[in-house]
Amino acid sequence: MALRPNDVTLNSLQETLPVEYVRMVLSQLRDCERSLGDAYARVCLNAEFEPPHYCIDSTADPETGETTNRELFHGKTHKPLTARQSSDLVWAAERMTYSQVADLIGAMRNFSKKKTAAARS
Repeated sequence: MALRPNDVTLNSLQETLPVEYVRMVLSQLRDCERSLGDAYARVCLNAEFEPPHYCIDSTADPETGETTNRELFHGKTHKPLTARQSSDLVWAAERMTYSQVADLIGAMRNFSKKKTAAARS
């Protein structure tokens, strides 16, 4: 498989991803956000699996951007990857927040955001 571009995100792959896959990423993202604080989803660039593996990480140090907590998930099963499965994986630089992934699911399902009172005026 060819390496995906470094700036790929779930959003840029939405035409090829099932809604259920994105829903499961959102579920894992929510769980990790509860335990890690701020959490972000990133796509694997070089795995031969479709839909792609993904990682959810958090940035512990806002000054350096150092990622200290990372959970890696299989794209088909959504179960954690083993050390052997994840040893040679390369992750995209771009990441998505819980809100961005939730918005993506809404767009995939053709839901529109509710307008606030200020936006209706």
